[in-house]
Amino acid sequence: MENKSIGLFQGIALYIAAILGSGVLFLSGVTASMAGPASIVSWIIVIVINFPLAYSFANLARKYPDAGGAATFVRNSFGYHIGNIVGWFYFITAAVGQTIVSLTGAFYVSQAFGFSHFETNLIAVFILAIAGISNFYGMNVSGNIALILSTCLLVLLLLAVFLSLPSIQWQNFIPFVPNGWFSVGSAITAIFWSFFGWEAICSLAHQFKKPDKDIIKGTFVSVIVIGILFLSLSFVTIGTATYGSEESNLSPIGVIMGDTVGIGAKVITAVLAVIICTGTANAFVASLTQLGYSLSREGSFPKVFSKLHATTGIPRRMVLFVICFAVAGVLTTEILSLTFNDILFIPTSLGILVYILSMGAGIKLFKKKTLAWLASLVSFILCLLVLPFFQLYILVPVIVVALYVIYMFFGKIIFP
Repeated sequence: MENKSIGLFQGIALYIAAILGSGVLFLSGVTASMAGPASIVSWIIVIVINFPLAYSFANLARKYPDAGGAATFVRNSFGYHIGNIVGWFYFITAAVGQTIVSLTGAFYVSQAFGFSHFETNLIAVFILAIAGISNFYGMNVSGNIALILSTCLLVLLLLAVFLSLPSIQWQNFIPFVPNGWFSVGSAITAIFWSFFGWEAICSLAHQFKKPDKDIIKGTFVSVIVIGILFLSLSFVTIGTATYGSEESNLSPIGVIMGDTVGIGAKVITAVLAVIICTGTANAFVASLTQLGYSLSREGSFPKVFSKLHATTGIPRRMVLFVICFAVAGVLTTEILSLTFNDILFIPTSLGILVYILSMGAGIKLFKKKTLAWLASLVSFILCLLVLPFFQLYILVPVIVVALYVIYMFFGKIIFP
């Protein structure tokens, strides 16, 4: 019998860990640099989009609880290959994302302690290793860890917001749109990285003890909490002008804590950032492991990854592959001297198409004029409106489709 180990509070913790994670640690500074004070409009728009989006994903997960998550929904709606391509999109989105997650935590530490690039990369690999170990030994470990780490995350964010309130200066909101309104759209594409995670929990839906009740409840609680925290952090980042330099862009919370409390707080924040990024990596490795297993089971990944461990029921080979993929990303980023901005559009350009196709599946799978169908329709339209702001980065999904076609024709011969 399959081990169902995720309860309501563990589910909420996984949502918060997956969505707030590394994005909340650096994107308020990055988006403020892109669009100035008007970036808060970008955050509001994305938060509004995420209410119907999260609700639709929750209903899809409840109706089709499967390790394949979004790939399963799309496969049921549009056929075998489109479903597999969505699986590839999401797999690469989250796998590359783990590079960003681990490097974010490592960057906070390097800024606090003055570490070298080599030491920063070692910390990033350490974060990935911890996430891999927790998932290697089963979902119950992952859920409990997420609950603890999400609590640490909430405490850190609330402290950063409240401690910075006295330092807010209203003149920092003027001019409101220094870089033009198109920059607001560009900031929206970056912000989507912070909200990738609703689909991650879909791959874990079959692990919920009471999926009919807990998935929907967990979603609504998470959307409200996450929305309030993101807006608050964006507001204080702009109000305190904590953006514009590399340090403030990539570690605004660390800068805020250092300025308001002192260097000791910056060190504590760095330690908590590592913990938070470990929680994010933990949640996404859990999701990627289940998705990779599903793709292997369906024949679009090597069959060797579809073997389950006899005791835990976890596809441990897939866990190892996910971690190795992310570690390779860390090393590649260092060798090519890439920045977050260079690699951020890889997961976001793929992720937005995962959302569009998943919402298209919702439109087809739900009964017309029901609330879930309407949520899918609204989300589908809103996500389509975001696409033009990705500009040439939208070619990334085209490359992934080409790789999928090559694998399906030749890969099965090499990797049976």
